[in-house]
Amino acid sequence: MLILSNEEIESFLSIKTCIDALEKAYASWDKGTAINRPRTDLVMPSATEAGVYAFKSMEAGLYDPPIVAMRINSDIIRWNQQGGRTIKTKVPAAPGDKYVGLVMLFSTLTGEPLAMFPDGVVQRMRVASSSALAARYLAREDSSIMALFGSGWQAGSHVPAMCAVRPLKRINVFSPTKANREAFVKEMQSKVSAELRAVNSPEEAIRDADMIAATTNSLSRVVSADWVKPGLHLTCVRVPELGDDTIRKVDRLVIHAHQHAPTNYVAGYGEAGIPAHDAIDIIKKGPAHAHEVDVEQPFWLSAPDLKDLVTGKAQGRANAQESTCFLNNIGIGLQFAAVGAALYAEAKAKGIGRELPTDWFLESVHP
Repeated sequence: MLILSNEEIESFLSIKTCIDALEKAYASWDKGTAINRPRTDLVMPSATEAGVYAFKSMEAGLYDPPIVAMRINSDIIRWNQQGGRTIKTKVPAAPGDKYVGLVMLFSTLTGEPLAMFPDGVVQRMRVASSSALAARYLAREDSSIMALFGSGWQAGSHVPAMCAVRPLKRINVFSPTKANREAFVKEMQSKVSAELRAVNSPEEAIRDADMIAATTNSLSRVVSADWVKPGLHLTCVRVPELGDDTIRKVDRLVIHAHQHAPTNYVAGYGEAGIPAHDAIDIIKKGPAHAHEVDVEQPFWLSAPDLKDLVTGKAQGRANAQESTCFLNNIGIGLQFAAVGAALYAEAKAKGIGRELPTDWFLESVHP
C-alpha cells in the first residue's frame, strides 16, 4: 500500500490534472459508471474544553479507473463570533498542534487497499478545481479581473485554479485582516502571472471585476446582491457567503450537487440523522427542538448541477451579458475518488511515496 504525504502530493499534483480528472468523473457519474455516498457528520462532546468532536466521512467509487475512495476527518471544532459573523474553526488538537484528515483508496478489482494519504492538499485542490471547472463553462472567456474574498487555504488554491481556465490579469484580494491579505498576496504572487492586489474594502475588490470568488470560512454573507451586474460570474465555497437574494439575481445558476446538507448525528439529540448545513444549527435548537432545524429544500436545489453542465444537459454561458453563478454547495466523495485516482497513478509512475506491505492490511479470516 502506498503512503504519501501532503508535501509529496503538492510537489507533483497540478491543478490541471485535478480539473481534468473531475470533468471525467462527473461525466462518469452522469452515465452511471460512478457512485457517490453523501457526506455524514458525527458530532459529540469532547473531554477537552477546546471544542466538540466531529467525525466527517464520505465515499465514492469509479469504474474507470477501478477505485473506491473514502475520505474522513477527525476534528475538534468550535464556533466563534467575529464581526457579527459565525465562524467555524478547526482546533489543531492532534500531537504537534496538527489536524487529522485522511483519504484511503481501494481497488474494486481485488478489494485491497491501494493508498493512504492526508486530505489537506487534495481537499483544497478538489474544491478549487470544481469551481474552476464550472468557470470553464460559465465565466466569460475574456474575463481578466477577479475579486477574491478570503486569504486562507481555499483562497490560495482558487488563485491558480481560476488562472488555469481564464486569462486573468489582476486579482483583487480582500479579507477583514489587513496583515493576512497582504501576506497572502506576497505569498501567492510568484505562483501566477496575474497581478495580485491587497485592497482595503469589498467595494474596491469588486470594482471592474469580471469574476467574484468567495472563499472564506464565514457562515454569513460576504457578497452583496448589489454587486451582480451583466457579464459577471460568481462562485463560492459556502452558500451563506452569497445569500438568497444574490443567488436569485443571477441569470444562470449551477450547483455542485443535489444534496442540500450533510446528515448530522449529534450526541444527545436522538438517534436519527438530522440534515443541516452545520451542527451548530442543531445545537442552538437544543435536544427537544433539534428536528425543527429548517431543512426545507432551498429554491436553488432545483438548479442543474455540475455533471449536467459538463455533459451538456445544462447550458453554459449563453452570451457575454449574462450573469452566472456556481454554488459549490457541498463536498462529495467523488472529488476525492477522481483526484485520488489521478494522483495515485502519477505517484506510482514517478516512484513517489513509501510502500507498506499490503499483506499487513489483509486477513485470512472471513468477518
